[in-house]
This record gives sequence, structure tokens and C-alpha cells, in this order.
Amino acid sequence: MKNAKEMVWKDKDLEARYRRNLEAMEERHRRHPKLASPWALPYKVFTENSMHGIQNMRIRWLIANRPQEYREMMMANVLEQHLRETERRTRHQYGRNMDMLMEQRHLKRRTDVMAAHPEITETDRYYGMIQAQHGAMDMAIHEIVESY
Repeated sequence: MKNAKEMVWKDKDLEARYRRNLEAMEERHRRHPKLASPWALPYKVFTENSMHGIQNMRIRWLIANRPQEYREMMMANVLEQHLRETERRTRHQYGRNMDMLMEQRHLKRRTDVMAAHPEITETDRYYGMIQAQHGAMDMAIHEIVESY
């Protein structure tokens, strides 16, 4: 990763936030020199292996598709918040997609659907729900995790 001094920032707000964090860290080091580490950074480092699940997918997507934004968000200490928000939005979108797919596939247990489609068995409904879950998560990942 480039040194922050060599880096050309796209987002000036994130750069200003990084500079404030750096100044605060340097001030803490001046006040408490015995606690200061020469390797200290004014931000939390995130790598592909430091997160799991949806947050890991998002980090991998950012590194592959938006490396500049990934570095800027990490160095400005906003990446962790961004990852949590991405996970929240993905789970919300998954729920919406799941409801839509269940409705489209007549998998909700409603008497009018049951009467109109007697050929749908409990096993069909179960396998349909499993397929809907996978489809809903795939859609949510594409819509939220793999977008900017």
C-alpha cells in the first residue's frame, strides 16, 4: 500500500478525516511517549482475511474493483462502518427479495394459493423455499455487495 504522503486522494473529505486522525495519534504519542509504537497507524487495517461473510465479500469486491476507494475509506477510518452498513443493507435486500420470490413461486401458505394449486406438495414447497433463499441472496449480493 502506498504511503499516505505519496497517495493522491480522490475524496478530500476522507483525506481531511485521515489528517485529523493522524494529528490526534501524534498528539497521543507526544503526551505518552512510553506507550507510542513506531509502527502505529492512525487507522484500523482491514484485509481480505480480517472479515467474514458479507463483509469479506465486500472487501474483496472493493479491492478488486475500487482499490483507491478501499484505501481511502480504510485510512479515514470509515471502512468498518461502510462494511457494517453494506451487511445491513444486503440482509434487508435479501428479505425483500425472499418475499418477492416466495410470492412469485406461490410458496407462501395461503388458502387461496393452496386451493388454486393442489399440485404443490409440502416437499415442492420446501425445495422451492431453498431455491428462493439461494436466489434471494444471490440477488442481494449482486445488488448491494457488488455495486458502488
